[in-house]
Amino acid sequence: MTSPAAHLDGYVTDVAYPDYFHRELMPVWLCSTLQALGRRTPDLQQPYTWLELGCGTGISTVIAAATNPRGHFIGLDLNPDAIAQAQALAQAVGVANVRFVCQSFEAALHSTDAALPPCDFIVSHGVYSWISASNRAALRQLLERHLQPGGVLYLAYMSQPGSASMAAAQKLAHLTTQGMAGGSTDKADAGLALLQQMTEAGTGYCSEHPRIAAELGQLRGMDRRYIAHEFLNAHWESLHVADVMADLARAGCDYAGSATLLENIDGASLPEQSLPLLNRLRQQGCSVAAQETFKDIARNQNQRRDLYQCQHPQGNMLSADAHRHALLSQRIALLPAAPSLQASLPAAFTLDTRIGPVQMPMAHVAPLLAALQKGPQSYAQLVQLPLYAQQPGAVSQLLQLLAWVGWVQFVRPDWQADASLAPATSAMLERLNAALALRPCGQPAVHYQAHAAAGSAIPMP
Repeated sequence: MTSPAAHLDGYVTDVAYPDYFHRELMPVWLCSTLQALGRRTPDLQQPYTWLELGCGTGISTVIAAATNPRGHFIGLDLNPDAIAQAQALAQAVGVANVRFVCQSFEAALHSTDAALPPCDFIVSHGVYSWISASNRAALRQLLERHLQPGGVLYLAYMSQPGSASMAAAQKLAHLTTQGMAGGSTDKADAGLALLQQMTEAGTGYCSEHPRIAAELGQLRGMDRRYIAHEFLNAHWESLHVADVMADLARAGCDYAGSATLLENIDGASLPEQSLPLLNRLRQQGCSVAAQETFKDIARNQNQRRDLYQCQHPQGNMLSADAHRHALLSQRIALLPAAPSLQASLPAAFTLDTRIGPVQMPMAHVAPLLAALQKGPQSYAQLVQLPLYAQQPGAVSQLLQLLAWVGWVQFVRPDWQADASLAPATSAMLERLNAALALRPCGQPAVHYQAHAAAGSAIPMP
């Protein structure tokens, strides 16, 4: 099935966005992150509704639905080819708690509550930077209309200042390929070739931005469908976090933090020399928008994965006792990527961050890994380990770091480790994992496997 128009309001639709799985969209990831930040979250042990705006081929939506049976999942996208692929995957796997809607954001504003009900989670990855201002306004109207009190918004977008250097290159690629024959993947090749030639010619822009050559080199090895969406949309904007925060505040959404767990830990995600300056800004009473702008400059941030909340009647922030209870109730499982303690381990492991490599002493996390090798553990059990007994608060940050690295995963609160899956559910997950084995996600390609206890998918070694 082919879209009758190659573009809609300047957005590429003649090729579907390639499969990308984003763990940050999953309900358990969102809730455990907000709990670490001391915030109230939707109750994952009760029925809830999750909506992805711009779901593409639906890989994240289907995984979320298959591994979270208490939720009702909806994927919305304007590309009929992508929606057809998403529906085919859901039907082949047999996922019953998901449905897909082929609509633009503007058309969705006129849908009934039966089509788009009130939502506990609304997630959108990437498209916010690739659509027109009017479409961004329509997305925000959807938030106002459909996000429940206390509901969670995940919004990922290209951000200043890190992605700003690509703005001129994107504009040139879009303008020079508009009148060319062929589809968007052909135009992506032509646009990349022109930019590469300009880099080799030593043009002023490329000389002033030496990272452009490296970024173009990475792009040459990536899926041309991704490049088409990244470079050929008529509307492409590197956004300032302060502007996004202001727009979402008017839509009733309060900034909560980052779904990129490392970025909620200043000491691990910001250059050391910048920390006194940030503390001074806080002491002077600078706004959260100013602080986040400072952080973006300090990291040269090129993409943000922001979390927001609609105001809950009882407030979004937990009391100290409620926060402590929420943390102690969390359960954590070890993932295959974690190092084996039977092997000889280095004295430290390296975090590959936006600010460069950051060293973490292995001794700080080895007791956690040793405990988790025995099976999933609760936070309450982990804080009783001798190393952490006098500083239980440190366990939260360590778990956030290990989850970000991919060594541990927070467990679904309704998951019972001693309960076997119903035969129908087990068969459905087997079919999903067989499909995922044939559909590697991301660039570079990674094979994922659905993990029911985590309510997510995990990369396979």
